[in-house]
Amino acid sequence: MSFMDRDNIIEEGLFDKLKNYFKDRKKYSRLTRILMKDPEWKKKYKAAEKAVDDYSDLMDKYSKRVGTK
Repeated sequence: MSFMDRDNIIEEGLFDKLKNYFKDRKKYSRLTRILMKDPEWKKKYKAAEKAVDDYSDLMDKYSKRVGTK
């Protein structure tokens, strides 16, 4: 079991929730489907999805290197 201080717990929980939110991309909420019609909003939404994926991959890579996973 690895050491988890308050900041790590908060950070891990936040990014897990973000990752799970973007995980099922095909099932958009009604509001999201409406907003996806706006090209500017859709572009920013896709950028946020990519940022969460990149951060998740980075954290996985780091945790494997350190040996916490």
